[in-house]
Amino acid sequence: MGTLEKIAEDMGASAVNHRDFRLWLTSYPADTFPVAVLQNGVKMTMEAPKGLKNNVSNSFLIDPISNPTFFNGTSAPKKFRKLLFGLCFFHAII
Repeated sequence: MGTLEKIAEDMGASAVNHRDFRLWLTSYPADTFPVAVLQNGVKMTMEAPKGLKNNVSNSFLIDPISNPTFFNGTSAPKKFRKLLFGLCFFHAII
């Protein structure tokens, strides 16, 4: 975390104020997260879906699964859909 704070401080205002500059960070809540990064950034949160049904449903809404070309582009659609559901269900349980 100290290295991240140093990098953020070294970039300075010139990089941060550039119209094409974006720095996207993801993190679990941490007490050691650099204060300078938090103070100079826009924060957003994403709550984990509550419940097994919502978690499985959300898995089907993300790319590439939500892409019809990917979802329907198989020679064995019945087997593929069963396998995909099993994988999403396993992910939701874990």
